[in-house]
Order: sequence, then C-alpha cells, then structure tokens
Amino acid sequence: MLLASKYSLPDCPEHTLARPRLLSLLDQGDIDQVVLVTAPAGYGKTTLVSSWAAAQDSPVAWFSLDSGDNEPGQFCRYLVESVHRATGNGVPETHNLVAAQQRPEPSVVISQLLAELRGLPSELRIVLDDYHQIDSEAVHDITRFLLRHAPTGIGVVLTSRSQPPLGLATLRVQGRLLELDSEELALNVEETSALLQQRLPFPLDSDRIGQLHQLSEGWPPAVQLFALSVRNAEEVDRYLGELEQGHSHILDYLAEEVLERLDPQLRELLACTSILTRVNATLAERLSGLENGQQLLEETARRGLFLQAQDSSRQWFRYHPVFARFLQRQLTERSRLQALHRIASDTWLELGQPLEALRHALAAEDTERLQQLLYVQGEQFLREGQIRVLNDCLTWLGNDKLRRNARFTLIAAKLARDNFEYDQCEKVLSAAESWLQREDPQQWRQFEGAFATVRAQAAVARGQTLVAKEYAEEALELLAPDQHGERIAALLVVGETSFCLGALGEAVDHMREVETLALAEQDYPSAAWAICQQTEIAIAQGLLKKAAVLQQRAQRLVEERHLAGLPISEFICRLGGQLEWEDCRLEEAAASARRGMQINRKAGERWLLQEYTLLLKVAQARGERDESLEWLSRINRLLAGERYHRDWVANADAARLRAWRALDDQQAIATWLEQAQPVADRPTNHFEQCHGRNHVRALIELHRWSDANRLLSRLQQVARECGLVTDCLRNLVLEAHLLWLREQRDAAIQTMREALAIAVERDFRASFLQIGKPLIVILKAAIDSGLEEGELDKAHELIRLAQQQPELDGGIRIELDETIIREILESDAVPDFLRHSPLTPREWQVLNAIHSGLSNERIARHFKVAPSTIKTHIRSLYQKLDVQDRQEAIALAEQMLRSVQDQPADSDPAHS
Repeated sequence: MLLASKYSLPDCPEHTLARPRLLSLLDQGDIDQVVLVTAPAGYGKTTLVSSWAAAQDSPVAWFSLDSGDNEPGQFCRYLVESVHRATGNGVPETHNLVAAQQRPEPSVVISQLLAELRGLPSELRIVLDDYHQIDSEAVHDITRFLLRHAPTGIGVVLTSRSQPPLGLATLRVQGRLLELDSEELALNVEETSALLQQRLPFPLDSDRIGQLHQLSEGWPPAVQLFALSVRNAEEVDRYLGELEQGHSHILDYLAEEVLERLDPQLRELLACTSILTRVNATLAERLSGLENGQQLLEETARRGLFLQAQDSSRQWFRYHPVFARFLQRQLTERSRLQALHRIASDTWLELGQPLEALRHALAAEDTERLQQLLYVQGEQFLREGQIRVLNDCLTWLGNDKLRRNARFTLIAAKLARDNFEYDQCEKVLSAAESWLQREDPQQWRQFEGAFATVRAQAAVARGQTLVAKEYAEEALELLAPDQHGERIAALLVVGETSFCLGALGEAVDHMREVETLALAEQDYPSAAWAICQQTEIAIAQGLLKKAAVLQQRAQRLVEERHLAGLPISEFICRLGGQLEWEDCRLEEAAASARRGMQINRKAGERWLLQEYTLLLKVAQARGERDESLEWLSRINRLLAGERYHRDWVANADAARLRAWRALDDQQAIATWLEQAQPVADRPTNHFEQCHGRNHVRALIELHRWSDANRLLSRLQQVARECGLVTDCLRNLVLEAHLLWLREQRDAAIQTMREALAIAVERDFRASFLQIGKPLIVILKAAIDSGLEEGELDKAHELIRLAQQQPELDGGIRIELDETIIREILESDAVPDFLRHSPLTPREWQVLNAIHSGLSNERIARHFKVAPSTIKTHIRSLYQKLDVQDRQEAIALAEQMLRSVQDQPADSDPAHS
C-alpha cells in the first residue's frame, strides 16, 4: 500500500504569506535546470515550492520523502507512482514494472522511466521534497542517474535542509543548477511587515518590525511565533526581550526538529562552539577537543544546522543567533562553561581578536585576563564604541580596582561622559585623583594631562564652554609629546569651544589641524570626527554644498578604514540626513535616519533620540499623523527619562513644538515654555540659537508677540556677529512670520526678501517650510511687491513645496490675506453669487477659522471680540455663501481653498 500523501501535492496552509520575490526567482529558471532549495528547518521550503508548483501550467510530480525511502525499491515505487499520476497515467510500462511481483533492479526501473518520459507530450517537473531524509548511497546513485540523464523538458526540484551529495558542482559549472538558500528564503523586512499585518490584531510600528527582523534574521518561525504570542501592543517589548534571551517555544521547536536527530559528537561540537560569535576550524578544535574541525564545520553547514559560511573560502562560519541561544542552553554546568570561555579568550587573542578575547574573559569571570586585556586595548575598544562590553567589564572589576589604575579610571570616566552622566564622570576622576596623589604620585603625574582632557570634554558637552577651554589648554601643557591620542582629544575640545563661542574661522583651523594629526597617527575615528565637525561648521556658515562634500569625505574615510559600526558612522549618517532634509529629499533623509538607528541600537534606545527626531520631521513633512504621533511619543519618553546634550534637546524640541502646533496642543506648548531652560545671554552657536527659536515659536503660539520679538532680535544680532548664516536665515523666516501676524505687512515682505537673497546662493529649502502655510501667503505678497529674478524663482519653488506639504489631519490650511482671497475669487471653484456679494476681510478670516475646526468661543478669543460679534459675522457669512450650517460652510471653504492649494505655483508663463 502506498500513502497518497507522499505523492500528492500538499495543500498550502491557510493564510500563507505570498512571496512573489521568491516565486519570480523560481519562474526565471529554465525547465532543464535542476532547482535546489536548501535551508534549515522552518524556512518554508516545502510551502514555497508547493505554492509555486500549484501555479504551473505543466504537470508536477510531487514526492515527499521520509527515512523509509532510503530503501531503493520503495524510493522507486513512490517516484514512479508520483510521475504516473501527475502525467495522467503517462508512464504505464514503468508503473507495471514496479507493481510486478518480481521486483526489478532500481537501475532498470529508472532507465524504463526515462525512456517513457522522452515520449511525454508536455514538460514535467519532478519535486523531491525533504531530500535531507536520504542517507542511502544507493538512493543517491538513483537520483544522480535521474539528474544526469533526464530528457529535455523534464526538470527536477529538490528541497533539503542540507547540501545533497549528488555531484551538483558539475551542474553548477554548466549553469544547469538554480539554487535558493536560507539567505534568499529568510523573510526580508517588507515580508516580515506583511506577515505581521496579516496576523496581528493591532498595527506594529516600523521600528519594532525592524527590531524583530534583526533578532530573528528573517527566520519565519520566530516571526510567526511573535504573531501568535503577542496579543496587544503592551506585550511587544516583553516578547522581543524573550526572543533575545531564547523563547521557550522556539527552544522546544529546535530541540524536536534539530537536536534529537544529531549524533553525540556533532551535538558536542555545536554546544561547545555556540558561545562564539563566529567560528573557524582552530576555534572548533580547541573548544570541542575534536580533530578535523574544518571538515566538521563544513558538514554542519551542509546538513542545514543554522551554520552559515561567512566568506567564499568557507573558513569562517556563524550560527543563526536564535539557534546559538538554543545551543547555549545545553551548557548547564557552570565550571565547564567558564573553562570554554577561557579557552575561547586565549584562542581569540592568538588569532589577533582582542575584543572577542575580552568578551570571553568577562564571561569566564577571569579577573586577571580581563585586566590585562583592558590595560593594553581599553582605549582602542573605547574608540571603537564598545560601550556595553566596557561597562560590563568595569562593573565587574569594581570601584577599588578602578581608582588604583589610571587607565581604567579614564575609560570609566569617558564612558560616563559619553553617556551624558557628567556628575558620575567627575566622581570617578576625583576618587582616582585623590587616591593616586596620596598613594601613587608617579602614576598621577603620568596621567594628570589625560584627566584634564577628559574634564575638558565633559565640560564642553555640558555647555561649560569657557571651563572646557581652560581644561583643554591646561591638558596641552601637561601632556607628554608621545601622548598623541590625548593631545588630539584636547585639540578637538579647543576647536569645539571655538565653534561654541562663535569663532567659526578659528574652529575650522583647529579641526583641520586635528584631522591632519589624527591621520598621521592613524587615529581614523578622530580624523573622521574632525571632518564631521568641519561639516557642522560649514552648515552653520550656510555653506551647504561644502558641507555635503565634507560629509561624503568622512563617509569615504569610514568605508575605507572599515569603521562602519563605530559611533562616528552614526554621526555621519545623521549629518547626511540633516542635509537631505534641508534639501527636501525626504526618502533619503528617512533612510539615513534608519541607518543611524541600526548603528546606534546596539548601544540602547536612548541613543536613538536624534534619529527619532529626524523621522518625526519627515513624518510631519509628509502629513503622516499616526507616524508623527508615534515618533513624538518616543521622543517625549526619552526626554523624560534621560539626559542629553543641549544640541540634541534643542533639535528634538523644535520638532516637538511644530508637532504640537499642528495638533493645536496649546497646553503642551505652554508647559514646555514654563519648564524649558532659559536662553543664553549670547547664543553664539547653532544649538543655543535653535533653543532660542524654540522659545520664540512657543511665545508666538501663545500670542506673546512682543516677548517673541525682543528675543528674536537678540538671536539675530548674535547670529550676524558670529557669521551663523543658517541661523540668520531661519531667524529671518521666523521674523517674517511674526511681523505678518502683527500685521506689519511691508516689514514682513522686506524680511522675507532678505531671507530669499540668502537662499538663492545657498540652496535652502526646508528652513523656510517650518512656519507652515503662512509661508505661501507671505511669499505671494512678496512676489506681488516685485522680486529679483533669482529671488522670484526661489519664491515660486518654495510656494510649490509648501503647497505639497499636507497637514497632519489631511486638511487644507492656508492663512487668508488679500492676495489669496483674490486668487480664490478668480478660480472656477467660487460660486458666481459670491463674486456679486463679496465677503468682508473679517468674514473671510472667520470662514477660514470655521474651516480650521475652531469653535465660536475659540474664534472669538482669537479675534479678541465678544462671542455675540462672531455669531453676527457667521449669520452674515452663511447668508452670503447660501449655506444652512457649519458643515456646508466647511465643505464650500474646502473646495475654494483647495483650488488655490492645488494650482501650480508657476502659473505665470514667464516663470514656468
């Protein structure tokens, strides 16, 4: 008796995720190619091939293999039965042959089968599913013969967890082999998102989707289990934490599907090497005590045990992280685990990988090994951004060992500094300074300059610019000539303080000097940092094209010196995103933010504030309300729970204030203004200027226009004195808006013209758009007043960009003045009766307020009149518009305003 399920095409599970990306790859294969789909358990090999087979026009013979098919006679019977049924009884003689009482040799059966296949009227594909079940050499011989002699029009598809020993190399060289492996079968981010959207009862934000994809590396069972386990948004982070540690259901799945099928020697190899981030033959042999490490690793990879080759020579391999965490659970004896970590530490050090050696020394709780590695390599680890492992090591050592060793103290202080924990930084330095001066003055004299350097860095980070400058100059006097790293750091502080104090020319000179010294010392992270500082200075000077060139130079240095995972790489992404955002290239800006998130996520969510801020700005520019609310919520949470540099806070606050304004959240704006730090007396740098403008925006929204005007005047005076061109422009745009609100029309137009003159030469865009739709009104009034040719072109471009930016609620928001009203009256959207009975200017303003969703009381407060006066205006308005109620008035206003919003800005033929 033959089981029909073994030769029948399996049904696709309900709610199977469509994967057109992979189906198209299979469709591209030629019928005469052998198709090999290999991947570990759970990657959906059978589901993919069966869904593809179901869509084929020509017949498909399906054979699901199990361990019983290692008997050649049974293999042949099922193979023939599958082909016979798929072809409509197309191989009768072979079918009779295998059904005979006297069983023929398998070679005779396959020869007869091939002879009949040559006479088939149509193409045929034979699928051998789960070929990893076969370990019989006799069955391998049958399959090799089938592959080698299959006639034209007969294709063979194999799915397997391991590479089958079928002599496929020859087919590969001949171009007759189409291969899909776990790299192709892994879900990409879009497929992960689609699967979750299909299965989850609530929407999941893109950041959490990315985090799940990173943890699972696209392994479908992990994503499917997530969709089954998480019932609401509150459980998301808990599940992600469980997945990172090794979810119990996944461990059960792997134990059943993988571990139980392995021989003891291979289990031992897997368990011993699972503690490694990557493994080669030397490490495998040292940790397992087995010989033939290379052969065992290659066999493990061939068998589809979640081990992937990392290089073309197949010297280095890496476990899938989910599988590695599963294997580590098998190491239950603490003393044995520590011994393995010690062996791994020593071996990594021999292989020239001190960071891996340090990780294993810590895991082994080996103080001596750990101290030795930190003493020699600690500064390098710090430059490479290895924050977590350094923090863990120093915590393990304890405070007493820290203060006795100046090198360890400096590492701890720098970690605290980089974590914005400036009080902790000083606490660590002071404790060590006190002990060293009493107990080891010789060591203190050697490191006194380095301590001053760290204090300078902490001071400049917390905004104590003059103090930082003093410490940096003191450090340069104390440091020995051969203390190159500390001298470079002190010079960086001197340059940064010059920048903060508004001496941009001096700052550029210092940063160029640092770049030259750092490159000479092969301190490439510091060189890249100096280039990034030059980029920020160029942005402040309004030299956006120069800034883009510098940012690209820093990017090339990072790529050439393989620094892509370091914190400096995130800084470069962030600068690129800022330039792309200013240029209104929103897709590129969002992509830069997400690259930065990928780099910084390993250090913790608190480091993602800048990326969240940029993504909020992009979402606002696109009018994506839900997306904006999500990023706003995250920013609020981080700012409430963490401490940051003023630059980061000012940038985040600017985006928050704009979101609150768009959401009409006056209370949030008032609360922010009440709690915000005061503006510096002399805001001589871009972040103090930004913080000042945030105050101005809040004051404007709260109708404290006189206060806003006085503060804005101070900002602009200092910006002009310091040559902060970008801040000058942004101040001018904000000033034009404020003047317009105060009904100082001519002054507003003149101020906007000054801003346009700057923008013509320097290609600013997004900086204008931050005042929202009022920009359209002011620019159109400026055009009517007469502009120079370049300014006129820039004005039309900015009007077009402002018109394209939707509101967060999807509506139309245009402040009305006589220019806009005239355009509305000239459009076809206006009813004829309205032209004959025109609205007064106040009635137009009231109509706009109604359209904006304001209540009568809010409208009355806005215009500072009694509610009864507004009701009188509204009655007159309804009569002239020939409408019955508020909803009809809103609909008519929407129609008229959209006619202006949607028309091209360059409607004048002279400027089209």
